Amino acid sequence: MTARIGFKAALYNEQSAAKHLEIASVAMHCDREPDVNRSRIASTIETIMQANPDVELIFFGEMTLGWYNPSRFPEYHRNISESIPGETTQMLASLALAYKVYICTGISELNSETLHNTQVLLNPKGEIQAVHRKKNLKQAERNAGYQPGTLKASITDIKGVKTGMVICSDMASPSTMWFLMRSQLDLILISLADDDQDDFVPTFNARMFDAWVTTANRHGYEDTKFWPGQIVVSDPTGNIRISEQGDELYITCELSFTKTRSCVKTLIRNVWLKTPLIFHVLRNWRRAKSYL
Repeated sequence: MTARIGFKAALYNEQSAAKHLEIASVAMHCDREPDVNRSRIASTIETIMQANPDVELIFFGEMTLGWYNPSRFPEYHRNISESIPGETTQMLASLALAYKVYICTGISELNSETLHNTQVLLNPKGEIQAVHRKKNLKQAERNAGYQPGTLKASITDIKGVKTGMVICSDMASPSTMWFLMRSQLDLILISLADDDQDDFVPTFNARMFDAWVTTANRHGYEDTKFWPGQIVVSDPTGNIRISEQGDELYITCELSFTKTRSCVKTLIRNVWLKTPLIFHVLRNWRRAKSYL
């Protein structure tokens, strides 16, 4: 075990990391009423910052302003949608400025008359830094009137960390996977409304992208639908650092980023990661097909 850890450390030496980012990822119970959810988001941010004042990024999941069931409640989803900027981003801006922290959360966006499943990132100045609109929509979202975004992923900079933002089924698109790999990202943020409980997808993502990958999700019952709230942090050597589910909770983790990308180390690391990934997919072929 020691030799294996040593080999991984040689491929991605966190001891010499020049950049660090303290993150908090949240699995939140979403109420039916947007006002309740805004209050819960604010309370969660305050709780995290009081207990973990070094946190620099707080990450919430997909469409946190209400329940997520577009095929059953299409009119409800339109009713809880709002513009960007709007009431929610104004609240987030004040919290981001007060705590000098990045905040990323998902909302149902109404842009003129067009609906989008959107993730928005506020920076410590209280500014809207990035907006990602889900491109690879589920059929239920299309049936409810949601329109796809134009970008496979939204790329932004968080304290010198090259970061990609994607939403749930965006990650089931082969073209998006290829785009993320080619982008040579340091960090990938995946916001979820996901009821999976196994480690197939987290292990797949950990070994696919040669980057830190973190997810945020939702938890609890929404009508008869239960969300287990799985949230995961994995590192560039394919190791799942943290995996939690089964409660409304948040996790914190310090991410360390190496200063330079050695072409040789990157090549070896990719062989090291992707060879077992092939067997992981083959062993779970039915699961893999359902994912795509």
